[in-house]
Amino acid sequence: MTNYTIIGLGRIGTSLGMAIRGNSDSRIIGYDADNNAQITARKMGAVDDTEWNIDQAVQDADVVIVATPAGALYDVFNGIAPYLKDGAVVTDTSPAKRAVLDWAQELLPAHVGYVGGNPLTGSSIKEQKEASGYIFHSSRWAVVAPPRADNGSIRAVTDLIELVGAKPVFMDSHEHDSFAAATTGLPAVVSAAVMNAVSTSPSWTEISRFVGQDFDNITLPASGDPASAQSAAATNADMLAHWIDQLIERFQAIRDGLVDDEARFAPDGVLANSFVQAWEQRARLEAGVADRRPENSDYSPIPSSSESMMGLFFGSKIAKVMGGGKEKKKDPTEYDRRRL
Repeated sequence: MTNYTIIGLGRIGTSLGMAIRGNSDSRIIGYDADNNAQITARKMGAVDDTEWNIDQAVQDADVVIVATPAGALYDVFNGIAPYLKDGAVVTDTSPAKRAVLDWAQELLPAHVGYVGGNPLTGSSIKEQKEASGYIFHSSRWAVVAPPRADNGSIRAVTDLIELVGAKPVFMDSHEHDSFAAATTGLPAVVSAAVMNAVSTSPSWTEISRFVGQDFDNITLPASGDPASAQSAAATNADMLAHWIDQLIERFQAIRDGLVDDEARFAPDGVLANSFVQAWEQRARLEAGVADRRPENSDYSPIPSSSESMMGLFFGSKIAKVMGGGKEKKKDPTEYDRRRL
């Protein structure tokens, strides 16, 4: 039986406790600086017991899971380091890995293993009371192991990941942080920027009556805990700044297309291209192929206007022969620009 300690009983920490308890007889001790969070975790059945002192919470732990905001990990590592038993393994759920790996190397003793983690659940739960042990099922879990990590420590973390129904994905810390900044950090920034830009308008009261699904979707990340968002951004600042620069370039290109009276209506202008490219990339993402095309694709380019006209008189098959083309399926991830 493995003894787990979960530090940080928010939505992720509580969900982890529920998942572990639902799939094993392991013992789980919970700790959170917020007494109410500890009480809620016990009521939800996420932990077997809680400790009010962090040293007592970790002293018997085989695996310590730190599920606090990224910026708090330095203080947590510093606080638990003297009390960890020989052979204990520490992991975390932070979206920023380079800084956390450095802190682990600096603060954790040599007799303790550390392997970084990040559950990529994609779950929309925002509060502890919404926690569920099922959010990890079939999801990916990034594993970032430092060079000094031993096989036993890595196995302890991958066993945990598989126990809760997730799939481990091994990554380099720089690769992880760039990907995390692009897929979680950037949406949080965009959400905050849109919410703040629109809500500070003198007409916000009237504008708010127009709010619908599109506005709700893009501003949803802003409803998350600001402490977590700020902490994640601050500990991965350079990667996030890079992606913001990329976003600014796209915004500027779209703006330039809007203020050009001729180019904004052009079917091959920057404005049209921006929307078409986004539509196609989103279609590929939903199809599970992202930017990759099948090697033996059955798809062909959209038929030419001459082929379309011939098809009206002779039928599509004859039109393809006369037009020199072959009848193939249209790529559903390629936008029909004739609609522009």
